Amino acid sequence: METTASGVALVVVSVIAMFVVLAAFAWVRGAARSPGAFLVFAMLAAVAATFSSLFYVVYFAATAAPLTLAVGDTAMVLAPALLWVAIGSMNGRRRWRLWVVLLAGVGMFVVSLTTNEVVSSATKIALLLIGCLLGALEARIGAARTRRGMPVVTVTLVAYAVFCIGRIVSLTAGGLDGEVYSAYFSTGPTTVGGVVTIILLAFGVLRAAQDDRVTRDVQRRSVRENLVAHAAQMLAEHGAVAWRAVSVAEVSLMRESFGQDYVDEAELALLTACRDSAPDAIVGVIAPARIVIVDVPWSRDLVVEEVRTRFARASDLLRELYVPEVEIDAVVVTTTAELDAVAHA
Repeated sequence: METTASGVALVVVSVIAMFVVLAAFAWVRGAARSPGAFLVFAMLAAVAATFSSLFYVVYFAATAAPLTLAVGDTAMVLAPALLWVAIGSMNGRRRWRLWVVLLAGVGMFVVSLTTNEVVSSATKIALLLIGCLLGALEARIGAARTRRGMPVVTVTLVAYAVFCIGRIVSLTAGGLDGEVYSAYFSTGPTTVGGVVTIILLAFGVLRAAQDDRVTRDVQRRSVRENLVAHAAQMLAEHGAVAWRAVSVAEVSLMRESFGQDYVDEAELALLTACRDSAPDAIVGVIAPARIVIVDVPWSRDLVVEEVRTRFARASDLLRELYVPEVEIDAVVVTTTAELDAVAHA
């Protein structure tokens, strides 16, 4: 790290990483109509990772700058942690995780300022390892697992976790001045490896962001919130509200058998059928081929046969291939607790 060559290398790779972040930012601002929590937190993770490299360059240029080192360490551990939050937002979990990440960042900052370099480095590597493993696990469960780009994110996080394990083992065996640690895990090689990791993760994140299912999930969550708001208003006015969930069975099987276009057509046809069957109600899509109808409690009940008939009439594609069964789950809600329960069922 003391050589001019290593310093130049750090500057070069940091600039490359900065271009990656700027490119991602331009994509988000210019191409994404509704970036949502996933892209917001993924961008914060990329910014944290990039600026950690730049802070390290500043630290080694001005050796008497422990505050700069603490900021760099904090930014570095926040990067995979914020990516964990980003991926988790696809699976509907975010708020408490963000608080955990912020506390981890504060803890890293304090440790970096108040302890020696060996302790702070071990703490940083341990937090990096935990963040990478949590992010990789989150990418393989729930809605995130089906997104394009998530395999790249998973493999990259696992690879960096293995790198962190190597750092911990070599640090424990020989310390910061050990031959293995100096050769493979010092600041120079680590920064270069980190920037390569940033670039691969940026590729995976942008692939996932370009998956229109991410945008659909954002839109559906917004629709669900609007339906809940309308239902709460009706509940306050009338003392009760009818919440009817209309869906078709085996959406995954339909997708595997006939493709995503068929599922999209079925969803649109079902939405049309529900609007025709309840013209005075508030209707919205909250999940794949799952429609919610919010209406006054004295509205007439929906008949499955009628909805299915309208459903079939609304699409030539469904009539030609297969008309799935329609399910209706109707509940009359009388309290806000019941409304919250059915809205998030």
